[in-house]
This record gives sequence, C-alpha cells and structure tokens, in this order.
Amino acid sequence: MQGFASRFTRTRYGGTDGTKGKSAGYRLVASCGVLLGVAAAVVAPASVASAGTSAQFWVSQTSSPTGADTSCQTAAYATVQSAVLAAEAYQTLHPRTVPTIAVCPGIYSEQATILKSLVLTRAPVAASLGPVTIQLPAAVGSNQALGLSTTNCQADDAAQGIQIPQSVIEICSAGLGGTNTTGVGVSVYDITVEGNWPTSVCYDSLYGILVGGGASLSLTNSTVEQIGAYPLNGCQGGVGVQGGLSPTDQIGRAILTGDTIETYQKNGITVDGPGSYGVMSKTVVTGDGPTPTIAQNGIQVSFGATGSVTHSTITGNNYTGTGEASSTGILAVGGGGSTCGIGSSSPLVEHATFEDNTLIGNDVGIDLFNVNSTCTKSATTPTRDTVEGNVIQNSHGYPSPDANISGWSATVGYQAGVSDAGNDDVICYNAISGAGYAPLGSLPNPSPPAFVRPVDVVSEPAIGAQTSGNTYDGAPYNPR
Repeated sequence: MQGFASRFTRTRYGGTDGTKGKSAGYRLVASCGVLLGVAAAVVAPASVASAGTSAQFWVSQTSSPTGADTSCQTAAYATVQSAVLAAEAYQTLHPRTVPTIAVCPGIYSEQATILKSLVLTRAPVAASLGPVTIQLPAAVGSNQALGLSTTNCQADDAAQGIQIPQSVIEICSAGLGGTNTTGVGVSVYDITVEGNWPTSVCYDSLYGILVGGGASLSLTNSTVEQIGAYPLNGCQGGVGVQGGLSPTDQIGRAILTGDTIETYQKNGITVDGPGSYGVMSKTVVTGDGPTPTIAQNGIQVSFGATGSVTHSTITGNNYTGTGEASSTGILAVGGGGSTCGIGSSSPLVEHATFEDNTLIGNDVGIDLFNVNSTCTKSATTPTRDTVEGNVIQNSHGYPSPDANISGWSATVGYQAGVSDAGNDDVICYNAISGAGYAPLGSLPNPSPPAFVRPVDVVSEPAIGAQTSGNTYDGAPYNPR
C-alpha cells in the first residue's frame, strides 16, 4: 500500500494506505443544531441477524475427530480453519443457518479464510482458562511468498499493481472476477488476532483482519495486535482491520464494538472505497507514541467510504521524523485526483461522523481532508462531515522532541486538534487542550518550527465550515 503525495504543498497525513451487500443507509440526525445526513449504524450483518437455529463446531488443541463436538472436552476440530470449512459445508446444505465456531482457550498458529456467514467466538468457559489467540505462523510472517490470499477478492490485484494480501484472518464474499456480493456476515467475539511478522518485513499488504467482496464483519470485545513489522520500520504495510480496497473496487463493512487495536505498523483501522463503511464504538486504538520511523494513523476512512467513530479512544499517533508528514488520530481523506489521490475518479468521504471520542497525543486529532481533483483547494462538492463533542489533547508543544517537525514542509511542522479541508463540514463543541495545539505560526508561509491551530479551517481553506462551541484550554476558540 503506497503512500500518497503531498497535502497541497505538504503531506499532513503521512501517506495513506491505498490503500472498494447492502450499502450504508442514511438517516437525519440533529448535530450542532443542524440536520445532516449521516450513515446509519448497522448493528449486525444482515445474514446473521436473520439467521435460523445455529449449528456449533468446537475447536480445541486436545480435540478428537470422533468427539461428540459439544464442548471443549469433546471438540472435534483441532484448528480454526478446519472448523470453518466444516461450518461452510454445513451451511451449503442448510443455507438459512449461520453456524457458530466455539474456540477453546489457547494459541492457534494459523491463518483463517472465511467465505460464508458464521460466528467465531471464544468458547463459553471460565475466563481463568485464558484467552483465545489466532496467531500468524512465524514461517508465514518471515516469508511473503507464503500464506498469500487465494480468494476472489484478489482477482484484480495484479492488474492494479497491488501486492497479494497476507492476513491472519480474511473474510471474502466476492464472486468470480472479484465481483462484490451481499449477504455474507461474520461475527467475531472475544478473540485475539495477532501478527507474527519480523521487524525486517517490508510488504504493503499485511493485515490482521481483511474484509472484502461485499462481506460484513462484526468485531466485538476482541483485540488485534502486532500487525506489520514490530518493532516498527518505515515500510507502509500493516493495518489492524481493513474493510474494502478502493483500487480494486472491493467493498468491506466493519462494525467494531469494545475492541482494542494496538501495535500496528501503519493504520489501526482502515475503511476504504465506495460502498465500504465502518461503525466504531467504544474501541481503543493505540499508536506507538513518538516515533521518527513511520507516520501512523489510528483510524482512516477513505476514498468514497463513510461511517462513524463514537465513544472511542485514539492515542499515540505521533510522528517526529522528516519527510513532510504528520500522523493523525482519525483521518477522513478523499478526492485529489491523480495528484494526491488514487486516480482521476478519487471519490470524497461524505457524511462521516466523529463524535464523543477522546484523542490524546496525536499530531492531528481529527483530519478532514477532501480536496479537488488537482489537490489545490478544498472540494467543491459538499462533504458534510461532522466532528462534534470530542476531547482532544496534545502536550507536545514547541520546542519539544516529541513535536512534529515536517508536517507542513521539510522544515516546518504541523499539528492541529481538528483540521478541515472540506465543504460544509461541521466542527462543534470539541474540547481541545495542551501546548501541542497552542496557536503558532502565520500564513501564507509559516516559519519554523511549525504551523499549529486548535481548529484549522484556514490553511486550505475549508469551504463553508460551520464551527461553534469549540474551546481551547477551557476558553472559547474561534478559528482564525
């Protein structure tokens, strides 16, 4: 997944990961006193919500193929993938049934590929017995010729110059030729998904969970960790959860509730491409903290995708290196054509909502970056994204070894609580604080060390931004 060109004259988001059922519905909600169209939250994949009586398949490291398959003691499957295949075969014969795979505590060194609806959950046994971890095999992590996807979701990868994905779990419902379908939903509960890549790995398509082909993922009370090189290197692969892929028109939908995403190399969560959406609530996304190695992003919604992030905590996406880049807590990026986007038809991110979150120690707390096709101005089409009621903090003021030094240009850093290049976006009632967001620098050509604003709607500038009720260090703040 390649990085992208500069944000106008500078890269403020450190290179996005490029890296495209049922489409997101819309509802009208009151936001900052204005009625806006917002992507409707989907609480569960449709196929799971309407499923009939479930069949169960048990996985245990002490399994027996002749077991009764009714408990951890009588489990008939030794690997998650063998249970997935059995569950999918069962569903072929019973199409209105969504099977459940109950995994008994332990570390399962394997990859899982899921093509049909099912529930994957930790077995209902005592917490004291330990977690369930699905871990990438070390031999796969150290060799990017092994364990690559063979699903229909990758039908167009070679034509688009995309490296074939290497994932811990892949969920794909694509038909022949990579055609998106609908109706496949996978629910994952109380599972740890863990990478096992060496720090030397340099490959663009590394994922904890990859969702495509029109499939939906509901991830609950789970952990995704160590995705990509760890400790970090400067390569641009390594995404915890990825829904959709715009260069190949893959659609993926991801609903995350109460999850932890950490120790990722590039992005914690990415939702990418038209038809893809993410609904993230009560989720914790933790970057590596101050690092000169790579510009991380906590959550990215990009190029025609939409969705919401609410009541979540995103911290520690903090780039201190050179190369004209900043890290972001939440990034919405679209447009830019072939100049700083993904091609002539690079779509915008519209009607995304980011509300009631806590963002701490990110160079840019929330970055709305929707620009015209030449990457010279904000988009002329209304985007109507909303940033409301967030607590955004950064203590890395200037001078500080942990402050950004190259987000504006090679010699000028960039930090902002909220940054907006968009059209008719709403930014209201956000509580921004800390020396890292203290106003600094002036336009049009800021001098070192940085250009900084609690709320920045002037540097692009944004078109018709609606701002009200925002504070900086407890006092009312009007962007200027």
